[in-house]
Amino acid sequence: RSRISRAQGCEYLVWPSLIHLPSLPFPPHCPATAMLSANLGSQSLHVDLVAEPEDAGGWMAFEVTARGFGAAEMLMHWGVGKKSAEEWVVPVETQARSTPEASRVPGAMQTPFPGPTGEDVRKIKVEVNSDAGLCAFQFVLHRKPNEWMKNGPSNFIVDFAQAERSKSFRELVKAASSQEPDAKVSCWSASGVDVAVIGAGKAGGCEIQAIVNSEQDLVLQYGPAGADQRWLSSTRLNLEKVKDSVSKASISLCAADLNKFLMFVLHDPAVNQWLKDGGRDFAFELPAAIASQAAKPEAPKPAEKEKETFAPQPRLQHQTTKKFSAFVEEVKALEPDARFAAFSVPGRDIEAVVLATASETECSVHVLVHSSVELVLQYGPAASDRAWKASKRVPLARSGTEKYEACFSVPVAEVDTFLMFVLHDGATNSWYKNGNSDFEFEMPRHEEWDRLQREQEARDKQEAQLILGARDAFLASRRDREAKSTISFAAFELERDCGSMDISCYSEDGGKTAKVEVRAWLHPRLGACVLHFGVFETPSARQWSCPADAKAVQWPAGLVKVDDKAGQLQLQKLEDHTQGFDFTVPAHSEKEGDETIIEPDIGGLGFVLKTVNGNEWFKPEGGADGSVRFSAKGRWKGDWAQIVDRIVEAETSWSQMSLKRRYEVCLEFVDSWEKGSGGTMMRKLNSWNTLVHVDSSKAVWSRMPSMPLMDLPDSEGSKEDFWSWIFVWQRFSFQQLLTWERNTCTQPRMLAATTNQITTRMAELWKAHPGCRLWIRWTLATMGRGGSAGQQIRDEILVIMHGHGIKEIHGTYYEQWHQKLHNNTTPADIGICRAIIAYLRSGGNMSEYWKVLDAHGITKEHLTSYSRPITTEPYMVDTDVNRLISDFERYLAILRSVHDALDLQLAIDHAKGCLPGPVQGKLQDVCNMGGTGFNSLDEGHGKFMKIASAREDLLAILNNKATDPNTIKELLVIEYSLETQQSVLVQGLTAEQRLPQLCDQLKFLLTSLVGHLPQEDELQALLADWTTFSTDCSAKRWNNSDTDSALLLKAMCDRVSRVVGELSDKCQTLMGPKAAFLGGAVDAPKKNIDVFVDEVLRGCSLMAVSLVLQRLEPVLRDIAHLPPWQMISPVDKPVQGELKLIDKMLGVQGQIFDTPTVLLSGAVSGEEEVPDGVVGVLVRSAKEAPDILSHCAVRARNFGVLLATCFDPNISHQIAKDFEGKWVEVKCKPDGTLTVALAERPAAMSADEEAAKAAAEAAKAAQAEVKMNLTNDLGCQWCVRPDEMTKTNVGSKSLNLALLKPKLPGDILTPQAVALPYGSMQKALVDPANKEVLPVLEKVLGRLHPTTSNDEAQSIFEEAQQIVESIRFPTDLKEAMKKSMEEVGEKDGEARIKSI
Repeated sequence: RSRISRAQGCEYLVWPSLIHLPSLPFPPHCPATAMLSANLGSQSLHVDLVAEPEDAGGWMAFEVTARGFGAAEMLMHWGVGKKSAEEWVVPVETQARSTPEASRVPGAMQTPFPGPTGEDVRKIKVEVNSDAGLCAFQFVLHRKPNEWMKNGPSNFIVDFAQAERSKSFRELVKAASSQEPDAKVSCWSASGVDVAVIGAGKAGGCEIQAIVNSEQDLVLQYGPAGADQRWLSSTRLNLEKVKDSVSKASISLCAADLNKFLMFVLHDPAVNQWLKDGGRDFAFELPAAIASQAAKPEAPKPAEKEKETFAPQPRLQHQTTKKFSAFVEEVKALEPDARFAAFSVPGRDIEAVVLATASETECSVHVLVHSSVELVLQYGPAASDRAWKASKRVPLARSGTEKYEACFSVPVAEVDTFLMFVLHDGATNSWYKNGNSDFEFEMPRHEEWDRLQREQEARDKQEAQLILGARDAFLASRRDREAKSTISFAAFELERDCGSMDISCYSEDGGKTAKVEVRAWLHPRLGACVLHFGVFETPSARQWSCPADAKAVQWPAGLVKVDDKAGQLQLQKLEDHTQGFDFTVPAHSEKEGDETIIEPDIGGLGFVLKTVNGNEWFKPEGGADGSVRFSAKGRWKGDWAQIVDRIVEAETSWSQMSLKRRYEVCLEFVDSWEKGSGGTMMRKLNSWNTLVHVDSSKAVWSRMPSMPLMDLPDSEGSKEDFWSWIFVWQRFSFQQLLTWERNTCTQPRMLAATTNQITTRMAELWKAHPGCRLWIRWTLATMGRGGSAGQQIRDEILVIMHGHGIKEIHGTYYEQWHQKLHNNTTPADIGICRAIIAYLRSGGNMSEYWKVLDAHGITKEHLTSYSRPITTEPYMVDTDVNRLISDFERYLAILRSVHDALDLQLAIDHAKGCLPGPVQGKLQDVCNMGGTGFNSLDEGHGKFMKIASAREDLLAILNNKATDPNTIKELLVIEYSLETQQSVLVQGLTAEQRLPQLCDQLKFLLTSLVGHLPQEDELQALLADWTTFSTDCSAKRWNNSDTDSALLLKAMCDRVSRVVGELSDKCQTLMGPKAAFLGGAVDAPKKNIDVFVDEVLRGCSLMAVSLVLQRLEPVLRDIAHLPPWQMISPVDKPVQGELKLIDKMLGVQGQIFDTPTVLLSGAVSGEEEVPDGVVGVLVRSAKEAPDILSHCAVRARNFGVLLATCFDPNISHQIAKDFEGKWVEVKCKPDGTLTVALAERPAAMSADEEAAKAAAEAAKAAQAEVKMNLTNDLGCQWCVRPDEMTKTNVGSKSLNLALLKPKLPGDILTPQAVALPYGSMQKALVDPANKEVLPVLEKVLGRLHPTTSNDEAQSIFEEAQQIVESIRFPTDLKEAMKKSMEEVGEKDGEARIKSI
């Protein structure tokens, strides 16, 4: 908020909304068009806009003025913002410059302030190119060595967007003030609205102009006021739009209306909100010469002597009363609609009369009291329950002997059924009531009130919707706040639906400070709230310390010390109904491995919240105090770090943990996640039947009526990242890498109920979020079934023990297991029960007991670690052992019904109620087929097809939008079990080489993948193609050609391979780092972490598809007579070098091979660079090979490096066996084959020869210059069409596309395209439009030399990048592109496509 006026002919126009500042009054010497102004004690700082772009050749000019800083050396340390005003980017000369000239330092520009003038003023001029797309510039002041001056906790920021927004406003204010040179001008800015008032004296009065800059349609309400700024009258005036968002109104004040001040406020009728100057009305002080013209008020007449007779103000209503009967009777005739009531205080000579009259806008109340002492009236509205809703105190004014009165009005919005009141004698602190109850007066009602009430209720409802909509906006923007949190981020949902909150911490000022932002959406019922918090001195600390003692932290104003451990800060109102505050913490850098991290000097915060009045305290959900750690050390560096922090804390720090508690925490995470993400519901999916049953007459190369099933937003990637964390966490639990019980007791029925809750929730989410189905399904498979048999676990073990005479003796085996079952039953009890049964069946063979436990992953250490430990071994019971075994088998079924979700027969039994009869029959056939073993390929393939048929029926039910979540839960478990069995069968069919069977297997595997990955439209297209063409191709009758059939299948297999490879890579990327991080945090065995992803993928359809593709590859290559090698980058001459084996190309990035080397490599993704010294790369497997157009392939072709892929694993295995470490010669033959043979190794140079050669190369490099072509355009055109493309003007991708087009049938299309040929960059640089850019770019790149260090080269390239981004689009290029595109479009555009 600010008020700057113009007086004595000096003009000060201030636009405080253009600067990110706290509410500060601006100094009285601020110049016109000030962009920034701040007081720094006895010193001041101003930034003024001194030239607009249109007046200075496209450059904005700002003048930075520092006053009172003395003559000592001082620098302006500055940068610019491109994406946002708060961003700090180092500009280049074509973007921004300064006078005096700035010098570049790491991370900033620095400009020295010239020496001071006689008035101790120092100035810097900053010019910004308006075409550079910058948002702002910001700076701090610096005195060497270590003094830095900022704007409180923030930098000084000048926001250009705000300047542009208020440009019309500034122009109008300037024009209005220039027309009246003697006028007084005052300006304000509040809540994003700019206001200016210009007052000029006229004959006998004053002319006022009010100019307002706001997007809303506002109404001006104004009135005169004296020195106390109390309104004397009020007038409303509509503002008229003048230009853009600027409105204007004119006011003429006559002498009678003149006073010291003109008061005003702005009203937004659309939302019924009032805009003021902070918490006060705007006050425009009229110039003294004008105010002196005000009409002098008449002197008040002397007060007459008080009369003994009581004559109250004419008012209201009546009823029988002794003291005021005459007055009441008089009013009865004047106001027949008035309502009144009389009251007396028993035992006291006190009588009260209340009179009330209702009008359209208020209810006027007059209270008359007869009393011998002075009293105070306390009153408030109440509904029919007589409960006070508010309370106000009004002193009673003496109106005669022992007579007092008070008059007040109750607005319609506050009127309720009753007016409650009591009387208070302050002298004796006595309260007078109606006996034991408060006085109650039934309020009158006006016929207009009901309509007004309905309107108010409608407005309240609309406002509530706006406020609750703000919560959705708050949650939606949470990801943005998390994204910028480079140090830490924590999000909280508050208990009792009080709201949502998050705290972000990120580095500033090159890592010297860290900024913490506290943001919250709090329910409107809470009103203003306070953060009650303490500081953690280190990231691992648990004890709070008072924030006021952290002197180095720049806390917001208003911090209150509560005690030695806590302080309080009120949350400030921000935009969009949010609250919060910011503070800045000193920070330092530390090394963590190869990474430099920024660590704040405090470890974090612990907090709770309360309302300002202290009536309500609240915490994050779960009931614990909120805590956030300001440290990146040892933390997960990716998305969802706050979730990972809580997982690690729960698993490593909580004193108590169990399966039940883990599921509850997981539910909290999921609910919080869903609040911030929208589900893509099943109703958006097309019919499953449409998808899997393809009409081959309509299918044309991956184009089906149902393709794609749906379009998903980009946020799906973030959803998968969240769910992959949930899955990794729960699978760790499933594998017993996390404890199932620690210092806690969980009744079986409670565990079963929680398991039911979380598994049902998973089914709901599977339906609501198709993009996460793979992960949700996998997560569900790690959990128990739940069911309703939880209590039976406790009851039935006692039945067995009592039925067989097993005593409940402390320390015996069966009693120890009984105690464990009572307190914490877990899935381990299934293994224990089976081990007992095996022990009893063997007649007491203890090795059988331990053998079964080992098969279930249960060790002696596990047994003794339970909160109710099992420290002894079982013993043979003196009973009918066969009956005991039978009872334990029955008990095992109870345990499995709660804990074992993946037993197929059990799952089918549970789901019978929701399965159609035919599907039940198919599933029972699978259960009865004798497992996954087989004696012949026909038997194995038959079992595969049985499972495939059952899975297809289940997927149809699952993908039906009418299927309810409970059914989905049961069927997902069955479907997962079937997938596991199908994958085992595929792994066992290693000898399968029959083409029809392999094609059928791939078709059904693709169908299952599509059922769980409906967002993968490429998979859907592949299924369409495979369904349409694979039958004819597998029978070798497509196009009546064996070769064509094999080639078509090979093309589709390659496409499937790419998709499956990408999905597998995505799973590896999403799971691998998370498993490694969580494993390290909980100290899980390395062997489990190393195989974590492989174990997951091995049991799913992705692995099965990969195996079928491997079996199809040699079959198809043999039929199509394809060579075993694919030449990605062939060479004309043989290459020689030492053959070396590597796991993957990525592992040798940056390595330099001193000896010519041929690499026999595993995975080559295509993103790698070919290392120096490598002359050839042979990829061992087609599934790990790069694409022919990948980066690695292009680089290999450009540098003449051999790159080839082997499709026969036997050949690559033999090369590795015969030639590893040997000198070989590799030849490419014209028929597409490749040979590797031993060759004679060249003689090695001596050490002296190598040293001399290295010295000569170093000397040559030191004298060399880096030559870059920035001006030779190679005589190119601006733009070329496909028919103009040659190998000299475009790259191979464009050229191959252009050459392919004329060779294709008419119904196979190629993309419509034009290209910018080689040289077009240089052509643009030498164009007159960039005459200022080219010299600067040449100057910057001229600093490059072969000996330039990597750090210096990086700085040079970053500067060059900024310059290149400022290149202007030449007009000739624009016209040439337009012309070429129109020519291509006319020939190959939409009309041609429509005809096809």
